[in-house]
Amino acid sequence: MKQPALPKVSVLIPAYNEEKYICHVLSALLEQDYPHFEIIVANNASTDQTALLVEAFIAAHADAPIKLVHELQQGTNYARECARKHATGSVIAQIDADCIPSKNWISKGLRYLIRSRRVAITGPYDYFDGRPLMRYTTLFTQCLTYPMTNELVQATQRGAILIGGNAFIRASALQMAGGYNTELTFYGDDVDLGARLSRMGHVLYAPQLVMRTSSRRYNALGFWQVNKKYQDCFWKLVFQRNQLSETVEMNHPR
Repeated sequence: MKQPALPKVSVLIPAYNEEKYICHVLSALLEQDYPHFEIIVANNASTDQTALLVEAFIAAHADAPIKLVHELQQGTNYARECARKHATGSVIAQIDADCIPSKNWISKGLRYLIRSRRVAITGPYDYFDGRPLMRYTTLFTQCLTYPMTNELVQATQRGAILIGGNAFIRASALQMAGGYNTELTFYGDDVDLGARLSRMGHVLYAPQLVMRTSSRRYNALGFWQVNKKYQDCFWKLVFQRNQLSETVEMNHPR
């Protein structure tokens, strides 16, 4: 019996001044045990060496399925939307430049997405360079409370949890949802997308789909300040019937 063709995955990486991290995430992605994917880096008007490093990386890995595109309008969703328009896969994988995926990240994400027939799959962050107490407390909290919260808010049709740097989305569902909302530049973008995707179908939060990422934002701005911003965006949507994009636009100077 002929085996069904493997779905092509388009891995989108928004990158603004990521010269410290970008080659690490690209190297980790090239180690994936899944064979059918492309990587699209959206250089988001970087003022450092990000674009040059990506170009050099592509030149050094001539057979690698990596594409560099440019988005001059700053904002994470501008970069993601630019990358999405260049994507050719039936599945969109979201990752950030400061993430380090495990070798089976794509294959594991697809296994949850395809077999379960969900519209999107997401999972927790492991802040690998954070202090041990912060690292393991946040990972434990995400694995314990986020799955239940995600099911509750979807059951009440209030949205869904979506982790921006660790998600797999059916490209057709993302297209039907209107793509990435460029009115939201940073905080609130994942909440908005999760809510719109939940109207297309079920979004699964899988604790086993762990993504290692940097704790740099918490270190720079303070753990409680950053966490409060994320929580405020999420619960604002849950307790208000209007969409986040109609009620608040959160700007984040990066």
